[in-house]
Amino acid sequence: MPLNRPIIPPRRPCFRVCYICGREFGSQSISIHEPQCLEKWRIENDQLPRHLRRPEPRRPEVLTDKVRVLYTVFIFFQQMVLICLP
Repeated sequence: MPLNRPIIPPRRPCFRVCYICGREFGSQSISIHEPQCLEKWRIENDQLPRHLRRPEPRRPEVLTDKVRVLYTVFIFFQQMVLICLP
């Protein structure tokens, strides 16, 4: 007789979103990624014509996990909109 146990999906590991590129990283690798990502952003931004350069992205304030993720995603998309606007 088969048992009808509910299927519990595995918990997804807690990821942090990079405030520069918007990609997700584990809690250990984000601290390695962010300085490298910022340096890459600076190099790419410096290669743009002066009138297209953007101000350097700022790290968001530390918030609770859920609010931090939502806020970081919001800031990321806000910066993407600025990049897309002439």
